[in-house]
Amino acid sequence: MRYLIRLVSVLASTFGLLVGTPALLAHADEPGDGGNHAVFVQTNDPAGNSIDVFARSGSGSLTYVANYATGGKGGREAGSSSDPLASQSSLVYDAQHQLLLAPNAGSNTISVFSVRGTGLHLNQVIGSGGPFPSSIGIHRNIVYVLDAGLAGFVQGYRIDGSRLRPIEGSLRSLNLPNSNPPF
Repeated sequence: MRYLIRLVSVLASTFGLLVGTPALLAHADEPGDGGNHAVFVQTNDPAGNSIDVFARSGSGSLTYVANYATGGKGGREAGSSSDPLASQSSLVYDAQHQLLLAPNAGSNTISVFSVRGTGLHLNQVIGSGGPFPSSIGIHRNIVYVLDAGLAGFVQGYRIDGSRLRPIEGSLRSLNLPNSNPPF
């Protein structure tokens, strides 16, 4: 039992170091763009998850640009109200690769988008490794996805161009005693 508690603590601490953006919001800054930026908001709709894109001016005002389907379904954590996934860093932007990663908690997948200014292109929808993906961490070319359903799982991926490739042998169960499924 002590080993399990230590393992969960280490994984949670490591995962916490890899993440750094708000739960359902990510933003992209283009070099030399004169103060124009993009803001991405995930809908988490169980009928069909999508990303709303807003242009952000230098003054901070937002203008709606478009909505992009993720190719998956959103989800709702039981008992959550304002944050459907009750998570940190569920929607993340990777400036190095200009990728936006979004979990589809209702279909156990991750959507990978290329970002060009305020435009998105869906490159891939890939299995998350477990039920109810809710949080994503990126460090250089490595991505970890936390699945919050059932026993809880962590799955590692490598960024390969504009896609994710699972890291063989990286799927780990957290053996959590979840008595209340997140759906």
